[in-house]
Amino acid sequence: MTTALPSRDEALSGKSPMIIVHCPHSNRGSIPRLLASVASASQSTLGLAAAVLLPSAAPLAHTQWLSSCQAASLRIADPACYLRDGDLLKVKKINSYAPKRAPYLLRAELDIAEVLDAQRLVGANLLLSPGSVVDPADAENSLDTVFEQADDALAALDDFERLALNLTVSQQWLTNPVLRDTLLARLIDQEQFDVWYIRVQWPSSLPTFHQPTDRKLLDGYKRLAQLATDEDRLLLLPQTGLTGWLQLGFGATAFGASLAGAGHAFREESQRGGGPTERVQRYFEPSLLHTVERSAHAVVATAAEYSQCQCPYCPLLWKKPDWDHQLAELHHLYWMGRLAAVESMTGRPRPAAVRRTVRTALKTAATLPLTGPNVPQHLPVWDQIL
Repeated sequence: MTTALPSRDEALSGKSPMIIVHCPHSNRGSIPRLLASVASASQSTLGLAAAVLLPSAAPLAHTQWLSSCQAASLRIADPACYLRDGDLLKVKKINSYAPKRAPYLLRAELDIAEVLDAQRLVGANLLLSPGSVVDPADAENSLDTVFEQADDALAALDDFERLALNLTVSQQWLTNPVLRDTLLARLIDQEQFDVWYIRVQWPSSLPTFHQPTDRKLLDGYKRLAQLATDEDRLLLLPQTGLTGWLQLGFGATAFGASLAGAGHAFREESQRGGGPTERVQRYFEPSLLHTVERSAHAVVATAAEYSQCQCPYCPLLWKKPDWDHQLAELHHLYWMGRLAAVESMTGRPRPAAVRRTVRTALKTAATLPLTGPNVPQHLPVWDQIL
């Protein structure tokens, strides 16, 4: 017996957590089946969203991918207007494909109708306001601008359309108490928006698939998530991976992840010197809430209560003579979805389920002789925050 998937509005009711799966640059064709597997395993206790970044590909490619993700209740086409603000954030430069893929990025002044139409064109059913960067050096005026853009977008909606307030900020907005309080106070005033889609940029120094351990940043996320639940708003945190998952325990509704590291972290763009390097063989260990090097898996498997993963990808992954990075990435993303449904996995309310999962992982890590990048250094910090 198949269970009906939740509609867009059911997914946005706030009753169930969600995971936003960002379209990867490669192996994108594997995502629809992965979403279906997560939906089946979670038994309708989880909402699924599929998201594309409009400047990253041609509209037809986005349309086809979003329509193929049939298990996703939400289809999001992020306009990525933060790319216009390279003087405020370290982001990629707008490339030569922009005139065809996202011409609104090149306008001297944003055309809100054009930004919305670009999302409609590819089949988005949750529209986003532009998401321009909020300048910490001119906080009030910059917030006024992004809220005015969002108000214009709200006024331009057709019947039955839904819009999320889309903000892009540097980590200063969560780590600096004055900026954080300003942001939170202004968010409360925006009563016309019931969905917040907030992207926070992390430092480039953070290693791939590692979680930030800056206590001020994590406290800022916690305050933001708590505010969302206090004010009956839905907080969606794109490109946050496990750090976004942690916020489910404080009141966030959704976090974003993908196959590659960029889907798990919106980091500062950096210039990487030197030639190509050998790709690290990584494996996500659900029992540790951490990605380890392949060589460390044998150590993790010695844990007293360790059980071999039975996801759709691991049986083949461990049988193959050579490491299959794509299968390992699919295993990782599958588990992001399973962890999003942590309530049904543990049989506990969401905050208690997150706390129990983190503390069980911390106890497991304490019994293992892990070293270097294989140590889940974020877990003790998370335990303190919880």
